Amino acid sequence: MLSNPYENNQLQRSRLEVTEAAWRVIIREGLDRTSMRAIAQELGSTTGVVTHYFRDKDELMLFALERVFENLFQDIEAAVKERHGLERLEQMIFAALPFEPSGIRGWQVWIAFLGYAIGRETLIEEHRKRYDSLRQLICQELIDLQTAKLIRKEIDPLLEANALIALVDGIGTGLVINAESFHPNQQRYLVQRHIKTLLAVLPAIAEP
Repeated sequence: MLSNPYENNQLQRSRLEVTEAAWRVIIREGLDRTSMRAIAQELGSTTGVVTHYFRDKDELMLFALERVFENLFQDIEAAVKERHGLERLEQMIFAALPFEPSGIRGWQVWIAFLGYAIGRETLIEEHRKRYDSLRQLICQELIDLQTAKLIRKEIDPLLEANALIALVDGIGTGLVINAESFHPNQQRYLVQRHIKTLLAVLPAIAEP
């Protein structure tokens, strides 16, 4: 039996609406108080409506996580369009950072998910898969820069990809804890300072 494209699109929209409601509850109340009932109340519906689209909280959290990463990869794709060389790497990392207050929302959901995933091996494995995808993306970018002789040939692309991810994670986590901790200019400076260490010729970078 052929699937109905309209019904599939409607299902996806409905699941996204539930996810958006879940994000709002997570950010406002914390994930420990985010229940299917609380999400239903946020939607102005019954718990049965929520469980129609998601069997349980784990399935809903996993879908919410997928949306966070989907948005991230879309932002990266848009940021690197028609960019080349070191600027492409720089913009790729910038795309993952919350320069604007609105960007903190995704980080809040992401960090909440990490806490929730502890002790839940299935969710931890999904977390690993998404980090692996991001790591591979950055690693390939570094390999391309080595091939183009724009960064030093002796660096380990995998190690440097991990370092860049750790840098982004540290900034994002810091901003969730204290929104005033990193001005956008400081975020850019820290990324540029790290990228500078990869170059054979070291240009000056103005402090923020």
